[in-house]
Amino acid sequence: MFIRKKKNKSTLINGVRKTFVKIYYAFEKPYSPVPFYLNKYDKAIRPLVKTNNIIKRFYKREELVVDDYENLESITFKSQDGIELAGFVYTPNKESNKWLIACHWFAGHKCWALHHAKIFTKMGYNVLVFDFRGHGNSQENSTTMGLREEYDLLAAIEWLKNNKKIDSLALYGTSMGGYCVNYVSLKYSEELKKLNLKFVISDAAYGSVYRLLIHVRNIYLKIINKKKTKKIVLKIMQKHNELEQDVDFGKASVFELIKKGYKPIFPTLFFHSKDDKVTPPTDTYEYLLERNKYIEDDYLIYSYSMHTQAIRQHFLSYNYKLASFISKMDNNKADFDRVTKEWSLVEFSDQDQDEKNSN
Repeated sequence: MFIRKKKNKSTLINGVRKTFVKIYYAFEKPYSPVPFYLNKYDKAIRPLVKTNNIIKRFYKREELVVDDYENLESITFKSQDGIELAGFVYTPNKESNKWLIACHWFAGHKCWALHHAKIFTKMGYNVLVFDFRGHGNSQENSTTMGLREEYDLLAAIEWLKNNKKIDSLALYGTSMGGYCVNYVSLKYSEELKKLNLKFVISDAAYGSVYRLLIHVRNIYLKIINKKKTKKIVLKIMQKHNELEQDVDFGKASVFELIKKGYKPIFPTLFFHSKDDKVTPPTDTYEYLLERNKYIEDDYLIYSYSMHTQAIRQHFLSYNYKLASFISKMDNNKADFDRVTKEWSLVEFSDQDQDEKNSN
């Protein structure tokens, strides 16, 4: 289902998002099936038919294809502030009440979250994915890098709670989606504990909007000195706060939550690359150190990877680590052994690895 769009505010982040959406669309277009073939499918399913082609021809990973469309249900629901959101419920494991909610990256959409989460279905999970506000088929609205998107994730959790039985729940997010699952699982830990949330997967996430903007400025505008960069970033945030009025980008930070006394209770697996040109890997390092005071997490930091693309560039080791972590959390060695054999997964090689957990 496609939801009616409306005009949003002219902020820098909205402008960047629109630019990247156009870039992604231009990238995806050559992979789109011919209209005659595409028109055979329901309109809501067609974006997934397109991304399946990209998975086959660009990712070159048939394992991540999701083409059993009979197991896919298109849904809509409202965010806590009334924004209409579009989602998919994917149920290849009909007898299972284990659920994953997967969140896409900035300027991405729900199909990518579903592809990247495919190994969960091999471990007995069903999956809910959705488009954040202003993305994909959801209602147009300002992107706030996690501030209002928090409401979208909470609404997805509420939909699942009201419509499905949840014996076990996991959250998985990439980039902006990673920030959201980290923030929500920290801020609403007691509520999520009651819903049987067991663990979280964070891939290439940032810890705060301020640090994200500083990192991007330092990477792409190195000619500007650091003191001036901070002033520019604070000015950008102030302007956004004035335009959006009900948001404060300075509060978009998992570090601020910890300072306020929120304690992590859900084990989290962190992925990042030390050469990430978009999100700061130092945020993952620091967040791990802060969390280590309360809980034992796991991590895999690559020496190199394009932003959001570790699963493509390091397919075998990424999915091995992911399946291993799920197996540990669920005590499910049988499915782990099965998928590692079926997908020929291998543990990460030292020559490609910057840091590795002793586990």
